[in-house]
Amino acid sequence: MKLLALLALTTSLMAQITISDAQMKKLGITTQSVHSSNTTLAGPLIAKIDYDEDKSKSYFLDQEASVISLNVRQGDLVKQGQIMCTILSPSLMTSSFELKELRNRYKAIQNNAAKDEILYKDGIISYRDYQASALEASSLMSRITTLESQFKSAGVRANANGTMNVIAQKSGIITDAPLAVAQKITPYQPYFRISDPSAMVAMINISPSLVSSVSKGDTVLSKDARPIGTLLSVSPSINSLTNSSIAMAKIRDTKLTAGTTIPVLISTSKSTVSMMIPTQALMQFGGKTICFIRNSTGFSAQELLITATSKEGVLVRQKGIDTNTKVAISGLVVLKGAMSGLGFE
Repeated sequence: MKLLALLALTTSLMAQITISDAQMKKLGITTQSVHSSNTTLAGPLIAKIDYDEDKSKSYFLDQEASVISLNVRQGDLVKQGQIMCTILSPSLMTSSFELKELRNRYKAIQNNAAKDEILYKDGIISYRDYQASALEASSLMSRITTLESQFKSAGVRANANGTMNVIAQKSGIITDAPLAVAQKITPYQPYFRISDPSAMVAMINISPSLVSSVSKGDTVLSKDARPIGTLLSVSPSINSLTNSSIAMAKIRDTKLTAGTTIPVLISTSKSTVSMMIPTQALMQFGGKTICFIRNSTGFSAQELLITATSKEGVLVRQKGIDTNTKVAISGLVVLKGAMSGLGFE
């Protein structure tokens, strides 16, 4: 005998299920009120681990080059001043010759400017003549500074044979390097990076509902609630592609591997009121966690925006869920079938 044919109207966010109290009793569907909870814990959240860029040195070229020889590979430890590789770049070598010539010219011009200043003060030459030599010296220094900055970013030193040695400008671990001899170096992209192996950071995706709850200085915990770091910053804006904000944390656990993602918790300094949805009320549907909320005509299937998890259930802060809300804690399979448009005997 057919007990019920439940009608389900499904949308992208919610499904409405019409059912009477009598039908609920026959199908064994029971409900429970949700309750509020003061919490200082947020998560689990996804964090990407990397080396701290503030304590790393990245090498860039603004011109094409080729790798002639490699002395180190990714993962090697280097000391400041060590030659890491040799590259060939005709345009960079031309800049090296120009820099050498400009430095020699600057010394001569600087001497002339100093003499002209004395002559001007003695009234022998005009201010315009004195200013001309001073401006020429200033122009040369500007170009020298530009070229020196170019070589500093590249981290190179010219050799007599037209090649360039890439010099380690700090001690640390090689975290990015060319893979083979004859490899082309792409301009404006880092081709070498030296990092401090003890300085790690985590980039944590924060959901919009949590942005106002976390702040600089909050403690970052591992999934087993072990302190592993501290928040350095929290972006107030939401990335439209990921629908999340980015928090940056300093990580003290050097056993973590750069480039990996891990689940983390955040112990917040601000206590917030959340609604606890019991574990018995939770169900997975289409890759999302949902619950069935009781209303005047039956139930609505609601996706949950989870801010934290616990042994008792999940914590949420979203419109439509408060201390007056009742959720189904049994008969969930029946309700899920109704949401999918199935009938039940």
